[in-house]
Amino acid sequence: MGNMDRNERLASSLQTWAQLETLHDLTYFAKECRASYKQLGVGDSWARYFGGRAAPMGKVGPGIVTAVFYSFAGRNVAAAIPTVWDTATPEQFVEARFRGLLAAWDRIMGQSSLAPDQEVVIRAGQIADKAALNGEPAGHPLYAANLSVQPPDDPVSKLFHAATLIREYRGDCHNNLLAVNQIDGCQAHILMVAIGAEERSTAQISRGYSDDEWIRGSEELIARGLIDQDQDMTPEGRTFRSELELRTNLLMAPLFDAITDGELGELQALTAPIEMAIAESSSLPAFRRTYELLTSN
Repeated sequence: MGNMDRNERLASSLQTWAQLETLHDLTYFAKECRASYKQLGVGDSWARYFGGRAAPMGKVGPGIVTAVFYSFAGRNVAAAIPTVWDTATPEQFVEARFRGLLAAWDRIMGQSSLAPDQEVVIRAGQIADKAALNGEPAGHPLYAANLSVQPPDDPVSKLFHAATLIREYRGDCHNNLLAVNQIDGCQAHILMVAIGAEERSTAQISRGYSDDEWIRGSEELIARGLIDQDQDMTPEGRTFRSELELRTNLLMAPLFDAITDGELGELQALTAPIEMAIAESSSLPAFRRTYELLTSN
């Protein structure tokens, strides 16, 4: 790949993020990852999610997790945190996360004609790691916490860890922008429903928001002109949402300043077959890819 202009580089960075995001997302949805947490004695799905994702921060309480994760109602978090630490320590969660990911990788790649050679995974991990370590910890709490995690000494775990750092960095950027623009966690999902990325019932159940909270959040967004009375996105709302995603991507992009145009193009090419192999395995729900496409526009 030759010299890229600013827009080409941003587009390539975003596509690479989406491909790495697919690898990271296995930890939430792959059956092997669920089984790995169950082996710790954590049976509840949301306890596994909050424990697994929050573990790099240590034995944190529900207030910190609610603030950092941003889009969950505090009551949902408090149902799992901190009691989950009585079942398994944060260190055990981190170990289980990598163990489950490796098991999922072995199954998926063992069944795929797109499975990369070890040299490909090593090279992808080397480039991804350069980008992943180029972030600013200040103001990026989940990214900063994951910087302290030492992945197992194998190529897949190292690539997964780099993908996780990049993923959480972008998420921290997005949450910061939501807060600056006075969009709370519930309203973030109201907007997701309005653009067709989620169903209201699913969002409310998974994030823990009551009907009253959803109605109140909707009324505030209607007053701001971002959605209409039918809770569909207004033209102003679509512009706002697009600008929010663009600004998120622009804040994420400096991670990739640590690698050259050639390395960025190489990383994109190396991780594309990995993304396709995971997609073919049906290990992730369809809405994950839909979400990535919506957030890239």
